[in-house]
Amino acid sequence: MSDLNVNENERGANPSASEVLRAAAHQLIDELAQNPVGRQRNSNEGGGNIEQFNRMHPPSFDGKGEPTLAEDWVQDIEEILRVLTCTDEQKVAYATFKLTGEAKRWWISERTIREAGGTEIVSWPHFKQIFLERFFPSSAREDKAMEFATLVQGSMTVHQYAARFIELSRFAAYLIPDEEKKARKFEQGLNEKLYERVVGFQIRNFSELVDKATVFERSLQRSAALHDQKKRTISSGPHFGMDQGAWKKRNEGSSSGKRMVQGTHQAYQCRTCNRVHTGVCRKEAGLCYRCGRSGHYLRDCPLRLDNSRPPPPPRTEGTARGNMQRTTAPARVFALTPGEAEDRNDVITGMTSWLCF
Repeated sequence: MSDLNVNENERGANPSASEVLRAAAHQLIDELAQNPVGRQRNSNEGGGNIEQFNRMHPPSFDGKGEPTLAEDWVQDIEEILRVLTCTDEQKVAYATFKLTGEAKRWWISERTIREAGGTEIVSWPHFKQIFLERFFPSSAREDKAMEFATLVQGSMTVHQYAARFIELSRFAAYLIPDEEKKARKFEQGLNEKLYERVVGFQIRNFSELVDKATVFERSLQRSAALHDQKKRTISSGPHFGMDQGAWKKRNEGSSSGKRMVQGTHQAYQCRTCNRVHTGVCRKEAGLCYRCGRSGHYLRDCPLRLDNSRPPPPPRTEGTARGNMQRTTAPARVFALTPGEAEDRNDVITGMTSWLCF
C-alpha cells in the first residue's frame, strides 16, 4: 500500500470535526426526507428540521469568554428548540451543529469516547449536564453566587444595578426564596442616599422597589445638576474671590465696562474715561487722576509738583562733615527809624551788610 493510500485511509478513519457535523446534519435531513412516516410523525408532534432551525439564526458557541456565556447559549438554543418542538435526538444534533472551536473539539472527543463504549446516544438533559460541567463548572457557579451575595450598587445606576442583580440571582436563589426577601436584598445594596429615601416605604415587591429607587435617583441627579449650575454661575461672576464689602465698594459710582483683566481684582475699560482701571472712575467723580483726591486737577497735583523739583546735589563726605560742625542761623531783618538809628552807636547807617556763613 502506498503512502498516499495510507494517508487517505487515515483521513477516512479520522474525519475533521466540520466534516463529521456536516455529515450528521445531512444524514438527518436525508432520513427525514426518505421517511414519510417519520416526517408525518414529526409533523404531528410539531418537530422541525435543520433548515427551520437555521432560519431561526441560532447562536454559535466556541467555548471562550465568561462561563456564564455557556449557560446563556444553552438557554438560547433551548428556546429555539422549544419553538420547533424538536425531538430529544434532534435537540442534541441541532445544538451540537452550532458548536465551534474549542467547544466543537470537546464534543467530538465526548462523542468518540461514547461511540467506542457503545453509548453514543445522548439525551438532551444529559448533554446539558456534561456541557455545563465542562464550560460552566461548579467552582464558577460558586464564584457567581458569592458575587451576588456581596453585590452593591456602587457606581452603577439603579437600572444597571437591577440588571446585574437579576443576572446573578439565579446562581444564589437560596438567598432570595421569596419576593419580599428579594426586595430586601436589593434595598440593602442601594447607595446610602437612595437607601435612606426608600427604606421608610417598606416596599415588599422587587419591581416596585426598583421603580421607586429610580424616581429618587432622578430627583437627586436633578438637584445635583442645579447645584453645579448655580456654582458655575457664581464662580464665573466678576465678584468671585472678593468679599461682599469689597465688591460693594468697588462698584459704587463706577460705570460698567468691558472686562480686561481676569483675577481677584479685575480691571475694566471704563466707558466714561476710556481708561483701564479698577474701582471708581476718577473722571466721573471729579478726582485727580494722579492722587485720587478732589480740589485740584492732574496739572496742579502736589505729587506731580514734588516730582518736578530738581533733585538736590549729591552730598560729599566733606560737605556732610562741615554741616555737622556748624549750623546756619536764620537771617534777621531789623527796621529802625532815623532817630533811633542815630541814638545807637552800634548801628551802621547808610549801608546794608549781609553776612553769609
